[in-house]
Amino acid sequence: MRRSLRLVLWSVVLSCFTVGAAQASIRVIQESGKASKPHVGSAMAVLATLAQAQVLPPEQTPEANRIIKSVIQFQSAFAKSRDQAIHDFAAQALSLRYGAQAPVLMAEFQSSGWTAAVLESLAEAEPRTSGEQLQALAAGFGEFNLSTKDFQQFMSLVRAARHSLQARGLTFEQVYAAHRRTMPGAPNEPQGKPSDGQL
Repeated sequence: MRRSLRLVLWSVVLSCFTVGAAQASIRVIQESGKASKPHVGSAMAVLATLAQAQVLPPEQTPEANRIIKSVIQFQSAFAKSRDQAIHDFAAQALSLRYGAQAPVLMAEFQSSGWTAAVLESLAEAEPRTSGEQLQALAAGFGEFNLSTKDFQQFMSLVRAARHSLQARGLTFEQVYAAHRRTMPGAPNEPQGKPSDGQL
């Protein structure tokens, strides 16, 4: 991913997502012409949710850069890969949590990017996945310059964010949805800024 877009994403996370910062980010992303608004906006909302949960490492560290890469590249991998193992893993994870609603949720994710439903389903499925099953995902992840270790670390971060937010009486889904409404490509909903620790 281009350095400028990565810096935009992280600066928005750290600026508490003021309306002005979000609008400035939209302009830079639009000028780059490299990513669709819904997918960029959903990645930004994931980073904002992780930031509110206080589970992100310090800015501009190798760990922080890996997280940004994971948020963006795993979105592409699960939404766009033709690898059957990746497709089956996501479908099964969603089915375990949402049953017959899973195909609709997967289609929504593929068109608009990360959703809380997909993130939480993957985060619940990953610890139950055997080493053999994870290895089956390696080739597909490799096409996006990702590893199974990257996936485990990202999912661990999502679980840590869930626990941190729950300790404050919030859910991952609530916080993600509130941030998503302030980001590029959001559905036509009232704009709002989640306050520090509150919705």
